[in-house]
Parts: sequence; structure tokens; C-alpha cells
Amino acid sequence: MPPPSRPSDPAPKAEASREAILRAAVAAFAEQGEAGARTDAIARSAGVNKALLHYYFGTKEALYGAVLEQVFSALVQGFLERLRGPGTPGERLLRHFLAHFDRMAASGAFARLMGHELLRARAGQSTRLADIARICFHPLHEALCAVLEQGMAAGELRPVDPAVAVLSLTGGNVFYFMSAPVFREIAGRDPRDPERMARQRAGLLDFAASALFLDPEAGRRLALRILSESPQTAARGERP
Repeated sequence: MPPPSRPSDPAPKAEASREAILRAAVAAFAEQGEAGARTDAIARSAGVNKALLHYYFGTKEALYGAVLEQVFSALVQGFLERLRGPGTPGERLLRHFLAHFDRMAASGAFARLMGHELLRARAGQSTRLADIARICFHPLHEALCAVLEQGMAAGELRPVDPAVAVLSLTGGNVFYFMSAPVFREIAGRDPRDPERMARQRAGLLDFAASALFLDPEAGRRLALRILSESPQTAARGERP
């Protein structure tokens, strides 16, 4: 079948159609994974015909790649802006790990897409983990290590191996949510219960401050201030 001719719609309408396809594709791939999502269903959800979807994105594989680029680029950009923003290195790190907790708690598209990719990896199937690492995890890891080094050089943070510290604190957040069913059995309550989430959120910052700051008491005071200034979206269990 020959490819569809170039759409005759004005540029703003064409861009709106492309964005509608991407929004529908994000929802479909996050819910069903790359293998389960269907381009005809995505096109219907976007309110366009399937030929237009293929005109803009070509194959389903290319559309999935565009989805990963959009979702993980937006994720890393938000984190990088915070890490490069105002405040001391220690303050920026604490704000980052709190924001990371809240992102994990929200269970947004990025978490579900990662879940599908990890399942494929465990099954020995081809994955897009290299693409996700290139888009998001490599630049974020480098930025976090750089801020840690800035804090150590300034005498605010104690000497640590930056890579180990980043993986340990990030991994604590990830493990809490990935292991929620196990925690539910151990504690007899839902780890996403608002009160439990608020306790975990506060404990995360207290632990990070105690582990990273040369003056742990000053770090914990800073952590309490950051908590008081931060809306507790995680404690409300919001899932955008």
C-alpha cells in the first residue's frame, strides 16, 4: 500500500493531530506494553485514521520510540531543572530525592513503561532499556554525581562514593514501591495508605540527610524545612 499523501490540514491542526496520537499512544503502551498495544486502537482513541498515524510515525516500533522519548525526556528535564536550580548542593539533592519519591508514588506512564520493559528483560526478550538509559538515566546519574561532588567540595556533604550514594538512595525509593505487595503482608497494611506514605516520605529525607551531610543535624533541619514546604502529593496517592 502506498504511503498516505501529505495531510492538507493547516500546520496547527496537523500538530494537534500528532499530539493526539502521541497522547493516545502513551496511554496504550503504558497499559499494554509495546507488544500488546494496537495502532488501530491508538488511532481510534486519538480521533484520527490509521493512515495518518503511519504518516507521522511510520511503524508501531517508531511510535513506541517516540513515546519513550517524550515521556522520559520530560521526566529527566524536570529532575535536571531541580538539580541545577537554586539552593546548596545538599538542598538540591534532598529536593530531588523527595521529588523522585513523589514521582514513584504517582505511578505515572514512566513507571508503567519501565515495568513492561523490565518484564521483557526478565523473559529474555529484546527491550528498549538502552534507549531509556540514553534518554533519561545516564544524564540524570551524571547530574546527581556532579551535585554530590559539588557538595563534598564545599564541605556541606561528607566524602562518599557518588555513584554508590546515588544508587542507594534511588534504589530505596524504587524498592519501596516495587515491593509494596511484600510490605503489605509484613505490616498488614497498604504501603500506599496516606499515613504510611507520609511517614515513608519523611523518613526518606531524614535518612538521606543523615547519610550525606557532614553535619547530620543541620541536614535533618534542612530536610524538615523542605518537607514543610513541599505539598504531599505522594501522601494523597495521586496518580496522574
